[in-house]
Amino acid sequence: MGTSIGFGGLASGVQWRDLVDQLIAAERARNIGRFETQIDQGSKQQVAWRELTGLVQKLEDAAGALKLGTGFRSFATSISPTPSGRALFSASASSTATPGAYRVEVLDLARAGKVSGGIVADPAAALGRSGAFQVAGQTVSVAATDSLNDVRDRINALNTGANATRVSASILTSSAGASRLILSAEQAGSTGVALTDGPEGTLRDLGFLDSQSRTVSSATTAIAAALGVTMPPPATIRVGDQTITVDLTTDSLSSIAARIRAAGVQAEVNRETVGAGTQFRLSIGANVQASDDPGSEDVLTALGITEGGRGTVKQVLASADAFTRANGTPAIGSTRLVDLFRDGANAGVTAGSALTFTGTRGDGTTVSVGITVTATTTVNNVLARLNDATTGFGAGTRPATASLGPDGRIRLEDGTGGDSRLSLTASLSPAGGGPAQPLGAIRTETVGRSRELVRGSDAQLRVDGVLVTRNSNTIGDALAGVTFTLQQAEPGTVVDFTVSRNEEAGVKAVEDFASAYNDIVSFFNGQQLDGQPLANEPTLRRVLASFTQALRTQVPAAGDFNRAPLAGITLSRTGRLDVDTAKLRTAMATNLPAIQSLLGEQGIGNAMVEAARSATRVGNGTISSQLSSIDNSASRLRERIGTLQQRLDERRERLIAQFTAMESSLARLQAQGSSLTAAVSGLRGSNRN
Repeated sequence: MGTSIGFGGLASGVQWRDLVDQLIAAERARNIGRFETQIDQGSKQQVAWRELTGLVQKLEDAAGALKLGTGFRSFATSISPTPSGRALFSASASSTATPGAYRVEVLDLARAGKVSGGIVADPAAALGRSGAFQVAGQTVSVAATDSLNDVRDRINALNTGANATRVSASILTSSAGASRLILSAEQAGSTGVALTDGPEGTLRDLGFLDSQSRTVSSATTAIAAALGVTMPPPATIRVGDQTITVDLTTDSLSSIAARIRAAGVQAEVNRETVGAGTQFRLSIGANVQASDDPGSEDVLTALGITEGGRGTVKQVLASADAFTRANGTPAIGSTRLVDLFRDGANAGVTAGSALTFTGTRGDGTTVSVGITVTATTTVNNVLARLNDATTGFGAGTRPATASLGPDGRIRLEDGTGGDSRLSLTASLSPAGGGPAQPLGAIRTETVGRSRELVRGSDAQLRVDGVLVTRNSNTIGDALAGVTFTLQQAEPGTVVDFTVSRNEEAGVKAVEDFASAYNDIVSFFNGQQLDGQPLANEPTLRRVLASFTQALRTQVPAAGDFNRAPLAGITLSRTGRLDVDTAKLRTAMATNLPAIQSLLGEQGIGNAMVEAARSATRVGNGTISSQLSSIDNSASRLRERIGTLQQRLDERRERLIAQFTAMESSLARLQAQGSSLTAAVSGLRGSNRN
């Protein structure tokens, strides 16, 4: 049976494993510890050298700024305040600018155009229109089965790829049952949203353009009389998908507009100032074409119908029911209220009853007018009350006009185009008392809107009276080296704008350079203290000396400022770089080109950049070489440590084996001694017997 010797000293009673550990540790400290100390010292030196590398890089950057001279070619801008206190523009000047004083006037800002189409009840329903139009030169085809959503998607599909239209389409729902297509230009400029209608008039049918007549002198006089010429016989014309009968001998622009509106198509008569007079033009919110009627073309020619523009649309309200006379013909202005019929029955307006009209003008101001009916009160009396310029819809800053159409419907038209809050209700109070009753429903016949939500425009400004036009509010090519950023337009306000040299930028560039140099001096001084990793390191001293030598660069071309101290840049007794800013400013004011030469491409800035790069250049730079040397030394030391460690491990194994053998021998001797003792004891016992 073998003897267990798993624990040192069981046989000998000596803790020889501890002795082995202590012996190996002593040998390791003697043979390996000194190498590890050298590696640790090298690591600390590397940290210090890397810190210096960062400081030298900052010095190189500061010296590079002097070399390029950007600080001495810096310009400041100033803008005089406006009387309104509004900031019209900001400006910056680059190193290529030229000092000067200018007079600047901002006339307009560059804007991206945005246009709106007609109102539809359901954007997902088929439009029943077919044709084509162009957006920024690319064709959009529309089928009769397409909805407004489909048209939107077709337009957006063209705004991709290399030839994108830069026009996006979206659908705006302003209220239930009122959706419109919005087209937005992605780039500012007077081009705005470039739209071209096709021969089918699809854009007009979609409400982006209108159809316009020629101008006449009166909106209510028969067109034949207004123009003073013989007109073609009555004929029909196509307005959108509706057929309208027109008799130019008896019809006025207003009666034609009323007939078109009665067919469910937007139409209005617009007033235009021509010279000192007033003219009127019919505007129709759909495509107008000749019908199959043989005289249709002649009627359109006489009206002078052409593709219009993107004018605003006025909101129009109309009574849902047509008022008639007893014989069934449409009511006229002289018709008495007591004689009015509605839906084939007397309207119920009697003498002594009261009519009340309430609502809001287009700007939201409220209106409430009333009239007590007599036996002689006519429709014209009611219209006059509605149009009253003091209390009626004709008052205020946004008046509206009430009229009776040839179809017998009362209409209220906003005097201003665009989104409108125009509203109207009518009620009738019986003569004998009792609750008021609605005098029929009043519906919105035409929704007021602006076709051009945002007018695409170019930026315009005058510089010393010269007009500058660009399609961006950032203008960098009007004055050399100057970039204007337009903020607000204020025509008529001229501000003073100056470009001047920024002396402080040059001073700051020199101060930044001195600060970067002094950081290296502080680092050097700190490393000279006992215990620092680079204490008494000659390479560090050589690096600092190379920078000091760069400061002593002389530049003959700089004349009276050919050395740094002459410009107020001096080394103190402590080795720090001082800047006398007053002396530097004086030198710059005296001969700025000389200062630029002293510190620039052939001067101190360039010399310092070269010295810095010589120190940090990867591979063979002074600092880089030191870092590489430490790395190589550490690698050699680690290899040596590995070899020595292996020898120690082998020696440990040998010692353990020797002590283990000793323990085994002792254990056997102890066992033999025990057996011998037992035998002797047995012999003694036998002798006694």
